[in-house]
Amino acid sequence: MAKKKPYRFVLYLFARLLAWMVYVLPRPIALVCARGMGALAYRIIWRHRLKAVENLKCAYGSEKSKAEIRQIAKKVFENMTETAVEILQMSKFDLNKIRQIVDIGDAFEVYQKLLAEGKGLISITAHIGNWELLAGIFGLAGFSGGVLARRIYYAPYNEWIVNLRLAMKVPTIYRDESARKIFELLGRNQVVGLLPDQDIEGLRGEFVPFFGRPAYTPIAPVKIALATGAPIVPNFLIRQPGGKYKIVMGKVIRPMVHTTREEAVTQYTAEWMKAIEDIIRAYPDQWAWMHNRWKTQPVESLSESLEMRKAAS
Repeated sequence: MAKKKPYRFVLYLFARLLAWMVYVLPRPIALVCARGMGALAYRIIWRHRLKAVENLKCAYGSEKSKAEIRQIAKKVFENMTETAVEILQMSKFDLNKIRQIVDIGDAFEVYQKLLAEGKGLISITAHIGNWELLAGIFGLAGFSGGVLARRIYYAPYNEWIVNLRLAMKVPTIYRDESARKIFELLGRNQVVGLLPDQDIEGLRGEFVPFFGRPAYTPIAPVKIALATGAPIVPNFLIRQPGGKYKIVMGKVIRPMVHTTREEAVTQYTAEWMKAIEDIIRAYPDQWAWMHNRWKTQPVESLSESLEMRKAAS
């Protein structure tokens, strides 16, 4: 059990005060302030800036110049702060307001058609654009289900985030209770939202390609789909100019065992990871590059790296 640290409560009160100040601002003004805060954060939070630049270089190599890499990294910080501000304002949204700022396209029809099959739906997205608002759009539109999320161990923060989601009719499923809850929701023909684009310690995964490098990737989405028959749909809420958004729907994935179950898990995990890579390549300044996506590496890769260092010494 984590020790109680009194300063956490002080920081929590300060965060709630800041959040209230953000909440009362009109959305256009709040977004302008967010971009300014993002530009400032890019300059002063140097560790995250260096990590974002390093990851962009690893992903793109010589495809992009140093100036392009730095510009993308700066925009990432601005987009992330805009997303944070909008998450704090989510309780202001209703479906009418959503329709004014979001190009929904055929997203609702796609969900309805897949749910008509009666096996539930696994919705996969990434830390790109505004993933929390994406879930909220479907919640406000009447789609039942929940999103899988990590429990924040400081209870007031956890309750705050959970309530922000509930304001848009999106319940939270915690990872430590995920298996049972997820199967219950799919069994009731509901939607389960997953955000599996990061290297998450403690989750079972496999190495699949991501920007040409092996990335340790959760296998739960495919294993759940194989067990339930639920289709997987990658979908993303992408920021557009002028404070607008659009929902981008990926190809529906229907995992099936053709040879062995293990091969099916690897094949379809690589398929949905490729859908995420494609959307990141299309909108590189909207993904959270400060996360170390290649933190876990295959044993053979680590051995090769060690041998190279020995040879160089």
